[in-house]
Order: sequence, then C-alpha cells, then structure tokens
Amino acid sequence: MTHPETSELTIIVPTWNQSDLLQRCLTSLQMQTLRPGILVVDNGSKDDTANVISQFPEIQHQRLPSNLGFAKAVNAGLKIVDTPYVALLNNDTEAHPEWAEQGLMGFSLYPDYSFFASKIIQYFDRRYLDSAGDCYPASGLPCKRGWGKPERLFNASSEVLGACAGAAFYRREMFDQIGFLEEDYFMYLEDVEFSLRARLQGYRCRYLPRAIVYHIEAASDPGRGSLIVSEVQDVQKTRATVDQSQTYYSAARVFWITRNRWSLMITYQPSKHILRLVYGWFKSGLFHLLKGGFFGAFLRGLWSGLCNTPGALNKRRKWKNQCKLTEKQRRHLFHMC
Repeated sequence: MTHPETSELTIIVPTWNQSDLLQRCLTSLQMQTLRPGILVVDNGSKDDTANVISQFPEIQHQRLPSNLGFAKAVNAGLKIVDTPYVALLNNDTEAHPEWAEQGLMGFSLYPDYSFFASKIIQYFDRRYLDSAGDCYPASGLPCKRGWGKPERLFNASSEVLGACAGAAFYRREMFDQIGFLEEDYFMYLEDVEFSLRARLQGYRCRYLPRAIVYHIEAASDPGRGSLIVSEVQDVQKTRATVDQSQTYYSAARVFWITRNRWSLMITYQPSKHILRLVYGWFKSGLFHLLKGGFFGAFLRGLWSGLCNTPGALNKRRKWKNQCKLTEKQRRHLFHMC
C-alpha cells in the first residue's frame, strides 16, 4: 500500500484574536511525526497574533481585513491551497503528535472515503470525548457523536455522517466539485451543512480513532476566551474552574446556532420528520428560557433563520436536482449516530 507524502497535505488553521491559544496549537503541529504544510488564516486579529505567527517562519500566513467568520476564513485558505489533501484545525486545539500522520494514512486505508473525522477529546479532562464525528438526527438538533462519554469507548473506525471542521481531513477535489463551506452560516454548523451536502452527492466520511486532537470547548468565543487563556497553563487547575461537562453558551453562540439550525432544517430535513422537529424546537426554546438564560438570543436567531427561509428553500431545490442517493439512503443519514 502506498501512503501519501507529507507534502501532499496542508493544514488550514483559521484564527481570530486568540494568540496564546494559537501558539499552543502551532507548537503541537511542530511536534508532528510528519510535517505537512501549514496555512494560518488570520481573520483580522487585533492582538499579538502576527507576532506569534512570526515565531514559526515555515508557516504560511494569510491575513484577512476583518473578522469575516469561520467559513469565509476557511474558504480563503482553500482557494490558495493546491495540495491533494487538506486538513482543517481550530486554533483552540492541541494535536497529538501522530494526528497528521494518521489522517494521511486514512486516505490510503479507505480510498472509498473522501473526508475523515478525528477523535476529538476534551482538553481539560482527557478521559472524555468531545466528538467522534457529527450527527444530524430527525429532531433537527445537530450533535457531536459520543460527546461526554469515555473516550476509550470510541477506539473503532466506522462510517459517520460527517466530520467536525475543528479537526478534519478532506480530499481537496471535493471542494472543487461541490463547493466550499457555506459562508452565509458565518460560524457554527457550517461543517454539518457541508457534510450533508457532500453525503447527498455520494461522498462518504469515516471516523479515524487514532487521529487524536484535544479541544477546548468554545474557546474561540470572545466571551470565553479570556477565562480559557488565563487558566490553560495548568490543566488540573483549569479543570477546577472550567467545567467541560456542560456546553458553553453565549448570546452570539446561541444566535448563530439557532439561526443556522433553522436553515439546516429547511434545506435538508424531510417533511415527514415534522413532529420530531417541532419537539426539537420546543425542547430547545424551553431550555433557553428556563435554564440556558439566552432566550432573547434564541428568539433573535430564530427570527433571522425565518428571514433566511427563501434562501434555504433555494438550496433545497438545488440539492434535490443534484442528489445521487436513493430515498432510503437519504433517510439513513438521519440515523447515523
């Protein structure tokens, strides 16, 4: 079996105003057993990001004029990358030394698969999983496969719906054939949308349990970043102050997830799921009203999604014209968890 060369992979790292986290991320990439190309796409940072990048002279750097969102930053990087394989990696991660090597091996081991999900482990308590691929059930509530469960339970490779773009590998040709990340999503769930679009056109995703990354939940959110950065030097101390057993929320996070979840539903969910979708929205609204504390942000996100319905319907018509799956295969996507 022939394995891809290191020069055939480029890792794209979008970043915005998290220079301390970026330095930790890039340092972990310097310790990889294989050394692929690295491109940092700076979303107009105002902090010490430029100085951090200058400490890694072998790394490519693309600076955008302002914060254009995660999807646009990734797309800007994809447009200048010409390697046959691409990896996406969040700046709030630390890659295991064999992460890039295991990702490259995936392309050779599974030639029928076009993108790959990493084993993403919670940074502050590494006994527990963050993600082993993405799921999109009939309730319309996107979720991380295996989130919060012991990571040792997810040591087998398997086919999954899609990959979290915080740590994923792709055949570069996919983007030329089906398009880049959906820029209208700005941030959150753009990876779920891309996975669904890819699956409907016949592309498959596989989970690679030995491609390991440690992730700090929502550290790129401006409201959480300062707390994370101040504590990240001492993992045990941080565990006492930052509880990753609970999902982090902020007004911006709730707004964009709610807005984009509506667009995902209109674009991809079968109408026969309507009862479960209604239940999902009721459950989500009740949570943000009674427990989450962000009911206003939830309502604003829902209204923005409603206003975006015509665009989502246009995308729905487009994928139906391009879909390569049978109805049975499409139904199966909503049960891949």
